[in-house]
Amino acid sequence: MASAVKTLTILAKIKRYEQQCGCKINFVAQGEGGLTLDGDLSLFKIAAHSHLKSNSYIECLGGVEIGDYFHTGRDLTILSSNHNYNGQAIPYDATYVKKPVTIEDFVWCGSGVKILPGVTIGEGAIIAMGAVVTKDVPPLAIVGGNPAKIIKYRDEQAFNGLKQQKKFY
Repeated sequence: MASAVKTLTILAKIKRYEQQCGCKINFVAQGEGGLTLDGDLSLFKIAAHSHLKSNSYIECLGGVEIGDYFHTGRDLTILSSNHNYNGQAIPYDATYVKKPVTIEDFVWCGSGVKILPGVTIGEGAIIAMGAVVTKDVPPLAIVGGNPAKIIKYRDEQAFNGLKQQKKFY
């Protein structure tokens, strides 16, 4: 019974988020935890065929845009702002430095990925489990580590062939 109540609470929260951001959010419950969208939800956009999983936290002050067929594991964190350490106080003041995050189509993030402000992740990129993405990721790149570094690239011909055949998961 407690599990059913928790599920209803998560679904109600997601419906509220959808009203605030004006987009459909596909949430996949996997274990404990829900979804937290924080900041200015009018700056959050996610395409219809993408999904988010349990324990995901997305901060939207600087704007977050997620393309189509985005897949993620649990515990995704996306930040689009940071404290202003060059402000009027030490270590930082009450202002924020806002930088949008863009995730293009067909991106796959493993569990525990952290994406920092100002990052663009190119089409078809794969982000390995636990990676901390501090800078832009080129299309079709496979990255991992802290900070995330390019490990290799996906096969462009195979990727484009599957895309042309509309073989989407």
